[in-house]
Amino acid sequence: MSIVQSIRIIGLLLTVIGLGTTRPIQAQDKFLTGETINMLIVGDPFALSLQRSIDELNELSGGTFNIEVVAYNDTYEATFLNSRDQQSAYDIVSFDAVWAGEYGEKSVLLPLNERIAASTTVNISDFLEMAYASGASNSVQYGLPIQPHPELLWYRKDLFETASLIVPTTTDDLLKTAEQLTNQSKNQYGICWNGQRGQALGQQMAHFYAAFGQPLLDENGLPTLNTPKGIAAAEYAKALLPFSPPDVLNMAWDQRPARFSQGECVMTYEWAARTYLVEEDPISLVIGQVGYAAAPYAPDAAPVTPLGIWHLGIPANIGDRADVAWRALEWLTSSETQTLLAENGNGGMPRYSILENPSLQERYPAFQVVAELGTQNQLNVWMRPAVPQWPMLADILGTVYHDMLNGKLTPEAAAAEAQSQAEALFEVSN
Repeated sequence: MSIVQSIRIIGLLLTVIGLGTTRPIQAQDKFLTGETINMLIVGDPFALSLQRSIDELNELSGGTFNIEVVAYNDTYEATFLNSRDQQSAYDIVSFDAVWAGEYGEKSVLLPLNERIAASTTVNISDFLEMAYASGASNSVQYGLPIQPHPELLWYRKDLFETASLIVPTTTDDLLKTAEQLTNQSKNQYGICWNGQRGQALGQQMAHFYAAFGQPLLDENGLPTLNTPKGIAAAEYAKALLPFSPPDVLNMAWDQRPARFSQGECVMTYEWAARTYLVEEDPISLVIGQVGYAAAPYAPDAAPVTPLGIWHLGIPANIGDRADVAWRALEWLTSSETQTLLAENGNGGMPRYSILENPSLQERYPAFQVVAELGTQNQLNVWMRPAVPQWPMLADILGTVYHDMLNGKLTPEAAAAEAQSQAEALFEVSN
């Protein structure tokens, strides 16, 4: 995501989250005793809810939270640059779960196992199981989840009811439904998805591979892209094209919900935490008409919905500020604080106690779906492996399969080429 895109999203979020309710300040121990906590945070919904809640956070904690919000790639790069300094400039940093392997390997973050074990407030059992587990690498926990959000299938309830259609559960069903709902004369297409060359399509292809039951890596951590299931995933992506907007190969994370909100797509793959873009944005034409469902899977595969997760961690070079940083991290990820963040715009929650809150379910319709998928063990992260090579692997997928979708390669040739490039990547890296 570019800085310009992040700024646009931040502007929208500041408008949207103003619709949230605020809670009265409650008497709590002011554990920061005047301390300032410096945070490096990606520009996702939880960051803006932190900013919206800042006065209450400062009052309740007895200190000051200084929040620096940056774009996705800048979060990754700035965290690495910070790790090279003798003393960290940040007390808390946010990180994508897919970075946990690389951060662990390069000692970027402070191990938290002992602190979590000694805590009386973390309450691991209240976290979505996969959300908590994804903050670890090689049995070392580096973070606590602040915003998990699965890539669900969003759909227009009103149009489905009018056409007497049921929500697709398999990839075959989705293709049939998308064909029925595509009406090019009305500029209405069945499905939106990430087709943009590079990281956007790379992530989408990883999710399509998962839908067909094919991991990107085998048990030895080596690429498994050129398989019958991998080719089937490629064929599925190609089969979506006739029922997608003509410029789908330029479509990425921001465009999917934007086009859906304007009625151009009847269904879209999209992250659950971004429902504010269609439910609360005043320019949305589909407010109150959106349903949320699990990601469709191949008829012969097990159901699985890809889970993206942001964690909060502590830089390894924190020095003598480790204790105060931990107290702040423990508090920010508590059920009470996260309820406050949900009330102020964070639509991605890692705790069952919040996902199952009736008043919050009313505001965030996707909460109930996420909670159900969590209890059914249908949420997972294995489709985007947390290995140091992940960003480059995603680029390979997003480049090779973009060529395929442009007609330059067959699905079989694309899978073979992706496999060859991935093998070279892992040979060099290992």
